[in-house]
Amino acid sequence: MGKLYIWFVVVVAGLAGLIRVLLPRRFAELQMEKLRTVAFLARARFRGLLFLVVGLVFGSLYFSPWGHQAWIVSGTIFSVLSAAECFLQARFPSLDALIFMSRFFGILYTGLAAGSYLVLPRV
Repeated sequence: MGKLYIWFVVVVAGLAGLIRVLLPRRFAELQMEKLRTVAFLARARFRGLLFLVVGLVFGSLYFSPWGHQAWIVSGTIFSVLSAAECFLQARFPSLDALIFMSRFFGILYTGLAAGSYLVLPRV
């Protein structure tokens, strides 16, 4: 199961990172359009909280009998990174801030994908 989850993180984080790094302005414009409604802002905050809870669950698994496995660390980082992105986008919905966040989180997602790929042979 761990190898399959790490492949999931490699593909999803890699695609998310590449899109944000290669097209930061376009991605930020699309996000800004979505964030204009109050309902979407509330959903983004809720999604951020949900991702944070999932990250905490993954983090607690690390200390369980199944713990100390690379896929748990990768899942924790991915969830916390997603939570931070959702929360910060809802908190700062201006175009300049979204462009900066797009580049910043793109680099972090790409780094997570690369790191997960490097850990893959050890799983």
